[in-house]
Amino acid sequence: MEHSMYNTLLQLPLFQGMSRAELSEVIEKVKLHFLKIGAKKKLFSQGEPCNKLVFLLSGELTAETHAPCGTFSLIETFDKPQLIELHSLFGRCPSYKATYTAKSEISLLTIDKQFIYDVLDKYEVFRMNLFNQLSHKVEQLHTHAWSISPQSLEGRIAHLVRSLCTTPHGPKTLRIKMDDLSALLDDTRLNVSRVLNKWHQSGLIEKRRKEYVFHALPTF
Repeated sequence: MEHSMYNTLLQLPLFQGMSRAELSEVIEKVKLHFLKIGAKKKLFSQGEPCNKLVFLLSGELTAETHAPCGTFSLIETFDKPQLIELHSLFGRCPSYKATYTAKSEISLLTIDKQFIYDVLDKYEVFRMNLFNQLSHKVEQLHTHAWSISPQSLEGRIAHLVRSLCTTPHGPKTLRIKMDDLSALLDDTRLNVSRVLNKWHQSGLIEKRRKEYVFHALPTF
């Protein structure tokens, strides 16, 4: 049993590089909660307090982030292994930035936040992994903030979608009305529609009612 848990922890980003002895101590001292969640079950809602480390061990889940203005949202799909919103565990407002739903049956490992301070902070490798994960998020946000939007409409649509994504991997679904998308891009409804129809015909996206599924992030 301990060997299985050791192998599980070793696959997760915060525990990689820790020795077997250190992981054995973690298994003894930290309460590890393993959960099975059925397909289409909601895990956490946007704005709900984030008070635990959550690792996706198997299956797929979706994350839907709603814009503060309420006119659009973006849905991303994640598969294992995945650490869910580590950055939302700290700061002035420790709450989830997206709503998470199991796309298939999934397995989770959760660890209460208090164990980070009481036990896990004592391990240097864990601390370095934690800092590296948080630093990567800051770098990602800095890159988004300083990226310049292209001049072409195709480029601006692609830039908008990419800037909203947490990861470049996996399909993305943008839920928005055409009028709202046109206003967001400061262009005409007709021009935006032409670009999206072109992408749909080329297989880059799938058009649905009030939503657009990007099979891969466009680059222009």
